Amino acid sequence: MKKILVALFLLANSNVFAQLMITFPMNRAVFQRNSSGGGMIPIAGTFQTRVDRIDARLVSIKGGSNVDWIPIAYNPNFGGFSGNIYVAGGWYKLEVRAIRNNNVIATSSIDKVGLGEVFLIAGQSNAQGYEGRGNLPASDDRVSIITNFYSYGQITEVPYPIVGHLDENMKIAPLGNGSWCWGKLGDFLASKLDVPIMFFNAGFEALGVEEWSKSANGERGQDYYSGNYAMPGYPFENIRKSMHNYANMFGVRAVLWHQGETDNDKGTSFEVYKNALQYVIQRSRNDSGREISWVVSKASRTRRGTSPTIIEAQRAVIRETSNVFDGPDTDDITYRSDGVHFDSFSLIQLAEAWNDRLSYDFFGRSNPIPPSSPLYFQMNCNSDNINSPLNLSMPDGFRDYRWTNGFGDLNQSSHIQVKNGFFRGKAIDYLGNVYYTAAVNYTGDVVPEKPFLTVDGTTEFCEGGSVRITSSTAQEINWNTGEGSQTIVAYHSGYYTVNTFNYLGCFNVSNGINVTVHPNPEARIEADGPTTFCQDNSVNLRSVSDAGNLWNTGQSEQSIRVDRAGEYFLKVKSNFGCESTSEKILINVNPKPERPSIVADGPTVFCADTIVNLASDISNDIAWNTGETTPQLRINSSGDFFVTATNQFGCQEVSNTITVQVNPTPQKPNITASGPLEFCNGDSIMLASSPSIGYIWNNSYTEQQFSVKRSGVFAVKTRDENGCISPPSDEVSVVVKDNPLNIDVLQTGPYTLDALTNGIFDPTFEWYKDTARLASTERAIKAREAGAYSVRGAITYTLKDGRTLRCYSKQSKPYNFKIDPADDGARIFPNPATDDLVNVETLQDLEDVTITFYDMRGAILRVFNVDKFDTRKTLQLSGLTMGNYVVTIRNKDFSVLKRVFVEQK
Repeated sequence: MKKILVALFLLANSNVFAQLMITFPMNRAVFQRNSSGGGMIPIAGTFQTRVDRIDARLVSIKGGSNVDWIPIAYNPNFGGFSGNIYVAGGWYKLEVRAIRNNNVIATSSIDKVGLGEVFLIAGQSNAQGYEGRGNLPASDDRVSIITNFYSYGQITEVPYPIVGHLDENMKIAPLGNGSWCWGKLGDFLASKLDVPIMFFNAGFEALGVEEWSKSANGERGQDYYSGNYAMPGYPFENIRKSMHNYANMFGVRAVLWHQGETDNDKGTSFEVYKNALQYVIQRSRNDSGREISWVVSKASRTRRGTSPTIIEAQRAVIRETSNVFDGPDTDDITYRSDGVHFDSFSLIQLAEAWNDRLSYDFFGRSNPIPPSSPLYFQMNCNSDNINSPLNLSMPDGFRDYRWTNGFGDLNQSSHIQVKNGFFRGKAIDYLGNVYYTAAVNYTGDVVPEKPFLTVDGTTEFCEGGSVRITSSTAQEINWNTGEGSQTIVAYHSGYYTVNTFNYLGCFNVSNGINVTVHPNPEARIEADGPTTFCQDNSVNLRSVSDAGNLWNTGQSEQSIRVDRAGEYFLKVKSNFGCESTSEKILINVNPKPERPSIVADGPTVFCADTIVNLASDISNDIAWNTGETTPQLRINSSGDFFVTATNQFGCQEVSNTITVQVNPTPQKPNITASGPLEFCNGDSIMLASSPSIGYIWNNSYTEQQFSVKRSGVFAVKTRDENGCISPPSDEVSVVVKDNPLNIDVLQTGPYTLDALTNGIFDPTFEWYKDTARLASTERAIKAREAGAYSVRGAITYTLKDGRTLRCYSKQSKPYNFKIDPADDGARIFPNPATDDLVNVETLQDLEDVTITFYDMRGAILRVFNVDKFDTRKTLQLSGLTMGNYVVTIRNKDFSVLKRVFVEQK
């Protein structure tokens, strides 16, 4: 029946969705603040009109400080928005507004929402509470609870939460009875911290701590007094459901644990109680994936009295478990109506005791769990799918998915095809944490009506014309040209459409108008040379159009040849009747000068050390093809030579050509090396000359290449087919570097091996175990396995070109390393310790390690925290008296106990 009422409530809300509505947070919700006293309040909602921006602000009701309007979403899509506001802890009114074109078009608000402290209550009946025992409701308006889920395991699905004020006989989800002491504690905390408070209550009466531990693994907890069994997984399942649903949504400061009375009656041992409670705490963290803080009260009082065993077990859990804090000593409150349960004014004493323990120091050291944000979803609109045009999709990566319309689940997929109505998505990660999307409500026609286009005039015309195209609607339209007016003017060819769209991003595309604009033909003349030229020359004039040409000479060819001065132009007409006229082009023709003649004063084929003179019979206004302008030219290189005479018009006449051939000296050869010119002793390189007919090396070698193993300076000359000798090549200097001396392995600790060197070595080394290369390059390494270890080192030389060269020593003799099994993976030495220092080594690398020194009575004397235990750690023990000490070395995966004897200095 309750599930049906919740569904009707959601449907009722979906029917009253306005243009803008806040769907998260719900009224009176309280979110966990961070260690600095501030935090994010997540906000989500829905809108039913197009908006450019969503702004939000928080108006302080009590505590905190106002946050003025700030944007939380720009150009939101899918009819929904989400964002966050960072704020100081306090009780606020939340206001949201929608902006379009810089105008406020809609507003919405939630009367009360807070950033403060959130607690999960757990334990047995004195945590769960009873009705009608003088319970005091919370008088402070800022104390809230979840009100719509109360189950001993009969209801498996936790409904979307409804938040209410903590009144006297209100059920506190998931299983709390009445305000008990929690209403008064909420008042105390709200007054002391000046922030709102919210409680979840997972208490379960009459069950011992072993039942909580067993139920964490799915077993059924058993009532010690009646023998009745709870549902499978209970009572722990209520902690798990609270963490997955409520703590994940709102965040949480800590679990408040009050339990132990049943274990007093049962006679539970110290070890059983401690181990079971530690297991429950760790399962709450493992199952939620969050390092939640716990506050454990000392509680054991029943009709038979109190139990020092249970109290000491609770203290041991507080003392030995990380992030667990000391709760109130509730056994000191003696007024119990039935010898066990609190009543009337003792409930006030209980609230005061909890308030004392939830001190400023606790809030400074505990680990607050932040709230999650509403789950983001995407919406794609398919206008062609008339029945279900909207595709809502939650992100990948979750274990389970569900969509609801307020009455029940629609499907169990990450996406859903819908049309209109109320929808909210729910996703569950692989730990079981529950996330919800913002609720949305799609009403009316989610796909806009298809627009229709009309034209005013012909849609086919020549370049320079146009046509007007008009849409049947002017609202929320966008042309494929980017324009937004109802009527556009088309000047260019193309397929014109318009689409209309709505606030969901759904759109509908109009019919298309195909406009064809015929280009005017290009009328342009291209000349294949200068348009001013000398006599006996001509120029080719060509139209860029291959058809429809008519020259002013009367010719209709695409290209004409012109050798006379004058103006030339053409007209071009296309197949569509479009016509263009070219610009005029002016042709000028000038006379040529007299042709010159050149002669040589000797042979024109000779060696590079000989020359020849060439002379022209015309001495004025001439230029050789080499660039000189003198009547005679001195030639010492091969080539064709001629002279050009130029007149006042720039017209030219070219002389005869004389060909000269000069046999050149071969080019200076190059030396190439097969590798670096600086290398380690024992290596070698090949030096090779560039190819030729013959070779003369400065070391008397006559081959093209040879091998070099020693330092030296080398150069080469080459001889060509004409017997010419080249200049010598650039010198090549070869340098051979020395290798370092030999090296040995020295064991310097239980698991530490050092490289023992003689002479100069680099700081990095190559280590080997049983011939396998190890990753470490340090001088000292940690040997994690028994075996034969060896090492080699190197000297690094910095070469002239900035490169480096490493020359290696021989590999050391193998060193047989053994591991003593009695070490248990760690050793402390020296032992006995004779001064203030002691060394600790572990076989494996560890992280977040705590090393604790105890005296023989179990008192803690020294605590050392090591973030990364990958090398030997030296600890300062000054101040310890002579004697035996117990040392523990621990992290989450490793624990070993050692003994150390400290001698007097």
